[in-house]
Amino acid sequence: MLNFLLIAAVVYLLYTWGVRLQMRAQLFGQAWSALLGYACSLAAGTAASLFVTMSVMERLWPDASVLAVSFISTVLSAMLGEYLHARSFRLSLLMIAPLRSKESKR
Repeated sequence: MLNFLLIAAVVYLLYTWGVRLQMRAQLFGQAWSALLGYACSLAAGTAASLFVTMSVMERLWPDASVLAVSFISTVLSAMLGEYLHARSFRLSLLMIAPLRSKESKR
């Protein structure tokens, strides 16, 4: 249970930092903030998928080879990281939209 709580805290922190950096990139047009936000999203996806892969593969496929576990965890990490990045990017665009509409009316 402690492992799950630690992983959940790491994923939460990385995801919120990713959203914060995406917002900064949208507000100030900083490419490095967008890149760091993307890296935070991928790191959050990696942390979550590694934990899930290691705990699920042990029960579902106990005699899996190292190559199979590595491949499955890599694919899940990329998919979850990209999903979290797309979600944080969409969230930052939705939060910035009212500011941009007020700016364009001036």
